[in-house]
Amino acid sequence: MVCKVSYNSFRILIMLLFTFSSFALNVFIPTIPVIVWYFGSINIFSFILFGIDKLNSIKGRIRVPELSFHFFSLIGGVIGILLGIIVFRHKLRERYFLLIQFIILLIWLVTIFLIFKNIDTILS
Repeated sequence: MVCKVSYNSFRILIMLLFTFSSFALNVFIPTIPVIVWYFGSINIFSFILFGIDKLNSIKGRIRVPELSFHFFSLIGGVIGILLGIIVFRHKLRERYFLLIQFIILLIWLVTIFLIFKNIDTILS
């Protein structure tokens, strides 16, 4: 019997893996906050995933779904995705993809701005 795992289950599993590994790495190196471990690892993963998709597109193999890129960008890998677009020169002609990535980047920028603007309230 073959067990078929959906892309959504796989994406959530990877997100949980990064979350738990961030806490584990923080135990070994507590001077680096968990949030730094998480965002660092999710952005590196997103960048590598983008490179894999570029390689697969060149070789005519099965591609990474765009929804996966949007998902990983939304959960924190937006910098890795944007660096992947620039470095690998991939998906530059897909305006819809770029529009969604731009919107996700704006969401992250607004979120970070609001966090820093209200940092006193958050910490108290």
